[in-house]
Amino acid sequence: MNLDKIFGFLVPKDRKFFPLFNQAADNLVLASELLIKLFGVNDLAEREEYIRLIKEAEHKGDDITHALLIELNGTFITPFDREDIHQLISTMDDVVDYIHTASTRIHFYKLPTFPIEFVKIADYILAANKEIQLVLRSVKSASDFLKFANSCATISTYEGEVDYLYQEYLSELFEKETNAIDLIKKRDILASLEKAIDKCDDVANVFSTIIVKVS
Repeated sequence: MNLDKIFGFLVPKDRKFFPLFNQAADNLVLASELLIKLFGVNDLAEREEYIRLIKEAEHKGDDITHALLIELNGTFITPFDREDIHQLISTMDDVVDYIHTASTRIHFYKLPTFPIEFVKIADYILAANKEIQLVLRSVKSASDFLKFANSCATISTYEGEVDYLYQEYLSELFEKETNAIDLIKKRDILASLEKAIDKCDDVANVFSTIIVKVS
């Protein structure tokens, strides 16, 4: 192995990691926007198009995750701690996975209409993912995360709001829904949405961990 290849292996691949993080963040926002559009239609045929597009976003997320893992495994010196990069990759992928899970359940369950709570939670998911996108588009090194402690707090606030909505709606669902099958369907979709915002908060927690380490 010549010296150029040796140094290429040792030097942090910021030029590869951060563009891939940006792609992953953009994909989070895309999937979130499609979810909101999905909740905006009641026609089953129209829904299927958004469900298909969310599935494409999920596959794209898998491809980005795979590319990031290849970079992680092939780079000796990384732009920040290896375990934090791995956690960031995994949690971002999980967000899209849970959005996809929600859309898949919508496909199979065929609810005639959606509760307003689903729309509100989808709005919070999009807002959280836009914060993630803002952070990852702005950072060029680990120290840059120091500028975005407020974004971490904002995402945590969104997660707290959704947690309250989740508990409130679940309580109402068990109290008022007389159709047991519809209750199960709504509960399952609700659970997927709640998991998606939880994973957004996990992304923010990774940011916070990096901030602590570089401060």
